Amino acid sequence: MSEEIENINNAHNQSVSKNQDATLTSKNNLTTTESEPVLKAKVVKKESFTERMKTHRFFLVRGIYYIFYSIWAIVMAIGMFIAWLIAMLFI
Repeated sequence: MSEEIENINNAHNQSVSKNQDATLTSKNNLTTTESEPVLKAKVVKKESFTERMKTHRFFLVRGIYYIFYSIWAIVMAIGMFIAWLIAMLFI
């Protein structure tokens, strides 16, 4: 009779320890999947036409960019001055 009680206790202890090991490994698997970095696609930003002209390797291309940029800045300054004059006349 005492042997049966010991066998029941051993069987019960073994089954509990197997269940505990299974839960521990499942918890470990959850933490490892959560801690893995998520790979994101790199966003490749294409430079605009003006940025490519400004940093071009040929001096002639960079020179043309700066000439047109200067002309455009002067035209914008004249346009802003005319807009300011018109705004001041109609106040």
